[in-house]
Amino acid sequence: MATIKSAVAFCNNEIAYLAWELDVAHLPDCLGFHIVRETVDAHDVVLESRPLAAYVAFKGQSNPDWLAQNTSVWPVQKFNWRDLTLRRRRDGSGMRPEHQRVRYVIRAVGPAKPGLEPVVAVPESHVDRKTGAVVAHTYTGVPRALAYLTPPKSTNTIEATRTIGPFTSTFTNGILSTQFLINVLLEDGVVKDGELLRHLEKKGDWLREFLAGDVLATLREFFAAPGTFQAALYELEDDELIELLVAHSARIKLILSDAGSPRKNKKGVDEYDTRNAPARRKLRALAKQAGATFRLSDRMFNGTGHIGHNKFVVRFDGAGNAEAVLTGSTNWTFSGVAGQSNNLIVINDAKVAQRFAAYWTNLETDKQPTPKPIGAKNAGAGQLDVLKKANRTVGTSTAGGVTVDSWFSPNMPGKKQPPAKSATQSAPPPPDMANLFSLMRKAERAIFFLVFLPSRGGLSSIVSEAVELGRKDPSLIVTGAISDSTAMWGFEAADKAAGTKAYSPHVFQSGGVSVIRASALADRKLLGELGDFKLSEQLTVGKAIIHDKILVLDPMDPAKCVVAFGSHNMGYKASYSNDENLVIVRGQKALALAYAAHVLDVYDHYRFRAIEIARQSKEKGAPKGKKFDGFLATTDAWQDTASRRLGRYFLRG
Repeated sequence: MATIKSAVAFCNNEIAYLAWELDVAHLPDCLGFHIVRETVDAHDVVLESRPLAAYVAFKGQSNPDWLAQNTSVWPVQKFNWRDLTLRRRRDGSGMRPEHQRVRYVIRAVGPAKPGLEPVVAVPESHVDRKTGAVVAHTYTGVPRALAYLTPPKSTNTIEATRTIGPFTSTFTNGILSTQFLINVLLEDGVVKDGELLRHLEKKGDWLREFLAGDVLATLREFFAAPGTFQAALYELEDDELIELLVAHSARIKLILSDAGSPRKNKKGVDEYDTRNAPARRKLRALAKQAGATFRLSDRMFNGTGHIGHNKFVVRFDGAGNAEAVLTGSTNWTFSGVAGQSNNLIVINDAKVAQRFAAYWTNLETDKQPTPKPIGAKNAGAGQLDVLKKANRTVGTSTAGGVTVDSWFSPNMPGKKQPPAKSATQSAPPPPDMANLFSLMRKAERAIFFLVFLPSRGGLSSIVSEAVELGRKDPSLIVTGAISDSTAMWGFEAADKAAGTKAYSPHVFQSGGVSVIRASALADRKLLGELGDFKLSEQLTVGKAIIHDKILVLDPMDPAKCVVAFGSHNMGYKASYSNDENLVIVRGQKALALAYAAHVLDVYDHYRFRAIEIARQSKEKGAPKGKKFDGFLATTDAWQDTASRRLGRYFLRG
């Protein structure tokens, strides 16, 4: 009898990633894998067993309302999987507790035959939208009787937690749960204009809380602690987070930069700071009150090409000593906390916090002219060399037994600008990017990344470095996702003289390199897949679908693993022109795997869309093979095209 010879699981505070391997290259009659999540106590006694949710039906069946069955009915036809319901249920607002310990039991299944142990189908029920009654969901088509082909194989036990040593790491769900969102918005039978946006903007709304993951809870907890705070923010327009600042204003000093695209006023003149203006007016009025201890510093780069891109807060204890810092990619906007893919982390370490506090002081000292009115173009703005030179030195400390490097931007003195395309190979990288490149060149097995817009065409960024490394060494796994179309590897700008339009591929694959571009749900080419509904603008929620800035290297290696995060877009532009922070953690395997789980979650979600659009558009380098028709195969032939490479990396380390 064939067996599953190895299986592994790892997770963050939201989702788990699983991989497994058979002891045969091809298992006859295999129709996939039945996966059960077991919740266990501290002594590994099973408290609850539940098969994982499954939505894709067999050919000949149909699941038109995209309501869940589970893997006892529709098995997994892959050798890796994501448990998206580790914490957050997909059938309502219920949430499983943090710190729960789970493991997974995996078995191969095939058609029921005499002599084989049958799979007992676990029924799933749903609420009928029209009647409100709970009904047994009956998909169309004849059920398939299944039986087990292998003995059960258990993964290691994992814990769903934000807390990893001195780090509290959190990730948003964003709008990745596409069909879940559709079902939520269609509960009353119709999608109203602006319905999703109202959910995302409303404080306490269950859908907002669901999509925000633990990010909002972590922000609230950070400010609930005693002490004082110094914050540097880029975008600030979320009502709940503005209220949070107001509620704790007696303990806060805030540097608030300008944000938002310019718009013409009645006189036809550009007005800047369109996004932060309402919050700035409210906070400035608070700062002017008699006896107010709240201090607001305006940092306005209006129209100069510089941005104050930070999103960090330092907390100080009662004696004025820096004790913790909150950072990451999450802007303080409703789209940042609930509409995009983002990360937010608290580092509970005094030395790292002190480094951020010193940078905050340097920012405040780096005075910028104040335009009049505040939204006017600020032609004289631009960081001074004193700040840039101070930022050229890395701060290295040990936190929880691992090494933490802290970099800040801008760090290129003078009026230099990032190199043009023709000079990218000869221009020396800024010091923080040189540090990242050096670490990437030492990666032995895997490079994972998520980026928004590091540079045009990915040049002079971690994208170009990762692609080139993967091309040179096909044994190196390079897996990443990019949000902005102009940042995609292979992007070509429009050429008016030649009469060509801009071109941005959805997929780049070469050797061990697989880079995909996320597509907004408003993309017309996706309407056939997602249905004809009025969600185009609502589900786009801004240009930055993926807003993360994450790099993970060799996450399975306890000594050599690296994870980098912060506000830095991981391209030259951020180092030359922007106020940024970049944190690099070396040797913390659990944290690296938590970030890797997030990267693979986002990558897997958009990969199918990217490949199908590339095929439909007949893009250069589009993957070959038949289009996935949306159904499970009814023979064992699916194994012949199922990728095992990524799973084998996590199985073998």
